[in-house]
Amino acid sequence: MKKEKQIISRDTTVEKDYQILLNEVKDFLDKGLYTAYKAVDNIKVQTYWQIGGRIAREELKHKGRAGYGKFLINNLSVDLSIHKRDLYRSVKFFRTYPIVTLLMSQLSWTHYIALTEIENEPKRLFYQNKAVQNSWSVRELRKQIKSRLYEKTSLEEIQSTAQNRRPAIEAPEVFKVRTLTR
Repeated sequence: MKKEKQIISRDTTVEKDYQILLNEVKDFLDKGLYTAYKAVDNIKVQTYWQIGGRIAREELKHKGRAGYGKFLINNLSVDLSIHKRDLYRSVKFFRTYPIVTLLMSQLSWTHYIALTEIENEPKRLFYQNKAVQNSWSVRELRKQIKSRLYEKTSLEEIQSTAQNRRPAIEAPEVFKVRTLTR
């Protein structure tokens, strides 16, 4: 059941002041929600990076065993109720970005999924930096990749884009890789 507004008076000054207050509170809520979503997505990026790193290290430990990586992914997928595709993406993400501080805090997990599909590192970094500099959505990033923006861009602009990097993610203590002792 919707609550009804209470009207105090017909004073236009009161109504204008109320509208200003209402707009400011809406703005606070919108900014707060946006900040919360960005924080959650940064944690998601770091979590998938850490998962990918742990799986990659486990695969290396048993690299002589044929099919061990597939065994890991299949079993982890079932035991953790995580789709195999997400685990494979996590490993690919870690291998593409082996140092967490190279990750850009302005990019979401879905941005990184699109970027890890680009094998050529300078090309990937170009799109990564362009996405940050221009605040591209994932849809816009994919559109620019599909339109081959990198190939259409002058070498001078590519180099300029590479120099204009934004701050990277600083991994909280919880996400720093620890070596376990037995």
